[in-house]
Amino acid sequence: SYAPAGSEPLSSGPSVAMALAMKLVLLAIFAASAASSVAISAPRQAQSTRSLKSPKSPSPAKRPSLEDFRKAAVAGEAQAAAKKAKEAKMAAVNKVVTLLETLRQEILRTGEGEAATYNKFSCFCKDTTAEKTDAIESGTGRKSELEAQLGVLAAKRDSLDTTIKERLSAIAETEKEMKLAKEERASELAIYESNEADLEAGIEGLEGAVRTLKGSKTPSLLQLPALAQTLRKATLLADALGVVVAPSQRAALLQAPDVPMEDYKFHSQGIISTLEKLLSDFRDQKAELDKAEVASAQAHDKVIQTKKDDLARLNAELETAKQEKSETISQMQVASADLTTTSAVLLDDQEYLTGLAKMCSNKAQTWDQRSKVLQEELSTLTAAIGVIKGAVAEKTGAATVRLVQQGAGVQQVEAIAHDARSMEAFEAEAEAAEAAEAAEAAEAA
Repeated sequence: SYAPAGSEPLSSGPSVAMALAMKLVLLAIFAASAASSVAISAPRQAQSTRSLKSPKSPSPAKRPSLEDFRKAAVAGEAQAAAKKAKEAKMAAVNKVVTLLETLRQEILRTGEGEAATYNKFSCFCKDTTAEKTDAIESGTGRKSELEAQLGVLAAKRDSLDTTIKERLSAIAETEKEMKLAKEERASELAIYESNEADLEAGIEGLEGAVRTLKGSKTPSLLQLPALAQTLRKATLLADALGVVVAPSQRAALLQAPDVPMEDYKFHSQGIISTLEKLLSDFRDQKAELDKAEVASAQAHDKVIQTKKDDLARLNAELETAKQEKSETISQMQVASADLTTTSAVLLDDQEYLTGLAKMCSNKAQTWDQRSKVLQEELSTLTAAIGVIKGAVAEKTGAATVRLVQQGAGVQQVEAIAHDARSMEAFEAEAEAAEAAEAAEAAEAA
């Protein structure tokens, strides 16, 4: 409901006060005319009695007769009746005037009450309109803020989705790189182990060959094939490992016989020197191989550690992004719920303000019409009181009954009251009506 508690709607229909006022005016006229009828009928009766009882001859001039006393008594009675009728007439008129003035005061109080009610309602319209207007402005601003906030949160959520996607991709790529690095390291280790085993075997074979050549002047038949095979393997291993062997040394190594020969000098300083040089090269090669393996292992461990650190960082960033996304979604849900509530309240306030404006406008129009009606009622009552106090109090009779029956207005009453012929005509009709009523009553008795 838009109206404040305790306020009643203003009446816009015709008031019954005017009809009541007209009835009271005509009642006053009728009462006054009835009293006048009594005053009129009393002299007539006195006149009738005088005409029946008084002699046609004049009374003595000097001394009043009994007839003179009777006439005086009749005249006194007539004067008393006239005075009484006048008093009754004025009492009725004064009573009606009092009633009309009371009615006018009631209408004034009613008007004042309705004015107070409308003023209260007008204040309600003004205050509520201002309140709802402020609420709508605040709600509109709040709605814009929430929409902007949701836009920012949505952009942040999308950015976090991109970050999460990038981190997942980086994690997958890092894990793939770690896997490849481990595979490469396993391959390098296999190659190292193979080369290291070959070098160990070559070094052992060369050391054994040198010991054999230095310790025996003439190798046995059993030693020659093994020695020749060791020398050939050492040469092939040197080629495989990239150890540079002079052509003359290579030829000397490859010419070792499988059986003893006189012209083959095992204790030749050149062959032994070649074997010792090759042994030294093998040892250097193994040292470099071991060093390279250590460096490779360290590099691999460093790469793996770096990748692990990257994975730890990426996973931490991924978890942070996921947490921020979760918080952002929660904030969006809260903001969305707030926006829904704010929009609903804003729409309700807008609809309420629209209905309130329409109702206040209608009430203002109704109050304007009602004010005119009250003014007209007061004017009419004032005019009626004036008529009763003025012409009606002087010129009323039984004929007023006709005015009541005809529902005459104040202007008609005033016009008839000021017209003597009209009043006499109505009085005659009233007397005839009274005679007819008396005859009917006699017959019924």
